[in-house]
Formats: sequence, structure tokens, C-alpha cells
Amino acid sequence: MKAIEVVTLTKVEGANLNSNGTEGVIAVLKKVRDPVDGREYVRVSGQSVKYHLRQLLKELGWELSQVVPKSEGGQKVIVSLGEPQKYIDDDLFGYMIAKKVDGKNATLRRTAVVRTNGMISLFPYQEDRDFGVRYDPSGDNHNIYETEITTNVMRGNFFIELDRLGVFKEGLEVPNLEGLRVRKENDATGKEVTLYVLPKEQREKRLRAILKAIMQYHGGAKLSNFFTKVYPEIMVVAILRHKIPAIGDALRVKEGYVDGKFVLDVERLKEAVETFSDNIEKLYIGLFESRFANVDELKNAFAGMGNVEILTMKELRERIKEMKLGE
Repeated sequence: MKAIEVVTLTKVEGANLNSNGTEGVIAVLKKVRDPVDGREYVRVSGQSVKYHLRQLLKELGWELSQVVPKSEGGQKVIVSLGEPQKYIDDDLFGYMIAKKVDGKNATLRRTAVVRTNGMISLFPYQEDRDFGVRYDPSGDNHNIYETEITTNVMRGNFFIELDRLGVFKEGLEVPNLEGLRVRKENDATGKEVTLYVLPKEQREKRLRAILKAIMQYHGGAKLSNFFTKVYPEIMVVAILRHKIPAIGDALRVKEGYVDGKFVLDVERLKEAVETFSDNIEKLYIGLFESRFANVDELKNAFAGMGNVEILTMKELRERIKEMKLGE
């Protein structure tokens, strides 16, 4: 098992999860334009999602790496401590820190183990705005402003490199390797490299923590005025034999409701799973069954696939609690 791909769908209502600055008195949503249909789709940046995942990990009891100011090239920058053996966020989300080694400039660098492009809406932006006024109690100098908001279904994509979680390269990836287990491997060129590895139990604990954080994801901009649910309605967890994503954008709901429920695009999801079946060790599909109109269609579509499990979100939570490396 080399990687885990996680894809989620969540409906947000009247929200501005990630602003893209202001235009005059309007706080605008972060958006991207599709070159095929020419319409704009709402997005939440990967940086924003990772920030809120860090806060969730803190809520779950994990100690996070301290963010400190540092001078680089005459400028002050904000960096973490860069100690992934000690801090889960340095391990999962990486860092880049300039430093001196034997009097020479060097860079302490770790590529993120958990990768994400954030979230993107399934349906185009509908030009919705909220009108607001900041009242001046002493007179008539009230400040009028507007905020772009959206009600939409957002897709989140995450990719976790399991063989790098809690595993550090010899050299400048971590400053202190004391107490870590040493492992020798050959890289892609056949050259032997030395790796320093956290205990398996600790690596598994970190894996379960990030999956739990994604499952109960919450966060965004302007939640004091536009509070909304952000945790997934459906979550696909694909355990992969190779570091090649399989699901991508295949998890979708169709336009329109049936009895107020979402309709999954089962055929699209099944096609992706069948196409990359040789790469999928195990696939869990967890969902709130009461929120989808075609749960039976989903179960029937994957009934003959022994490596696919359709679960309630509660059951998926239990699977995550039991998940181990090398499963």
C-alpha cells in the first residue's frame, strides 16, 4: 500500500469559505473559470484547507509546530520549526527553511505528504450577494458593504503518500534524527539511500488523525456571519498500490434533487473504479444514506467487487479507527 486517495462532497449553504480579497466594497469569493463552458466555479484554496486541517488536529489533541519569524536574505519570513519527527503538521504538510550548515547556505526542505488542491464547486457560481451595513451609532456615517456567498456542493481531493508518512531522508530533511529507526532502500535510480523512520504505531496514529480531520472538516472565512456545515456528506477512501490517483473528479452528484435528496452519478464513479481496479487495493465509500436518493443503485453497482465496501459514515469512522499501514 503506497498511498491513500480521499475524495469528499459537502453541501455548503450561503457561505463564503475563502475570500479572494475585496473589489470596492464587495468581498469576493475565490473562483476559477472553466475554459470549456466559460462559467465560474467557486473554490477554496489548498492553503486554506490545510490551515483548517491543522486547527482540527490541534482540537484532536495534537501538538503543532510553532510558527516563528525568521530572517532570510534580509527579509522576515514566517516558518515552522521543521521538526517532523516531533510535530504531526511538519510531517504531513512539509516546510522549507533556509539555514546555515558548516558555514554554507542550505535548505531544510520536506515535500508535503498530504497533498490537496482544496475544494471546488460542482455547479457554477450564481452571483449571490449578502448586503450588510456597519452602523455608526454616533451619526449617519454608516459603512455599506456586500459579500459574495454561495450555496453549492463542494468537492475536496486529498492524496496521502503512505510510504513517506513518518519517514525522513538522510541529510537536510530533519535536523535531529536521534532515536529514529534506520532503514536502507534503493531510490528510483538504484542508489542506496538511508531513511529514518518513526515507530509504526506512531505513523498509524498520524494517518488515522488526518483521515479523522478530513472526515469532520470544518472551517472557512466569515463564519461569524455565514456559519455553515462543511463536513462531507460522502467520503471515498481509496487505498492504492501505486502513487497514481484513481478517483479524481469522478465523485459527483447530478443536477436536481429527488425528494430533497442528492442523486449520485454512480455510473461515472464505477467507470473510474473499474478502469483503475489494478491499482485499488481497497475502496471504502462512506455516506449519510438519508441524504442520497439512489443508495440502492450505488450498492448494486459495486455488489460484485470484493475490494469495495459501501458504508454509512458512522461505519466508515470505525474503519478509520482500525486502519493500519500495510493493511
